[in-house]
Amino acid sequence: MPIKPENRKRYPDNWQEIRAATLKRAGNACEQCGVPNSIVIARGIDDDAGTFMIADTGAVHDADTGEYRGRAKGSEYCSRKMIRVVLTIAHLDHTPEHNAPENLRALCQRCHLAHDRDHHQQTAYKTRRRLLALGDLFDHA
Repeated sequence: MPIKPENRKRYPDNWQEIRAATLKRAGNACEQCGVPNSIVIARGIDDDAGTFMIADTGAVHDADTGEYRGRAKGSEYCSRKMIRVVLTIAHLDHTPEHNAPENLRALCQRCHLAHDRDHHQQTAYKTRRRLLALGDLFDHA
């Protein structure tokens, strides 16, 4: 995930080195589902939901575990579009200042979003509550 401008100062100056070391440790593949970095894939829908297909080879894998499921022709595989995989670095504890190797995982965008889902819901709830409280503070009607 791209680093938000307001969070950029929370990352160390050597973040690119830390990122490179994490990708190397992971074999340049998602540590959750195993999809390799920078390849083009299709994410399955309908009958093929829960899988991804590698465009060049037609190899189909489980989207959660990376387990090989077989091969498919692109014309027979149900998907919306082809995408290029971009590996991101996830902080397991959601704290950008905590950059110990055991707290970092190389994840594809899908797996990173799944990892962050609960955290995003909690922070969105807190933001909504804070905005409601501000409204109560200034609402004198």
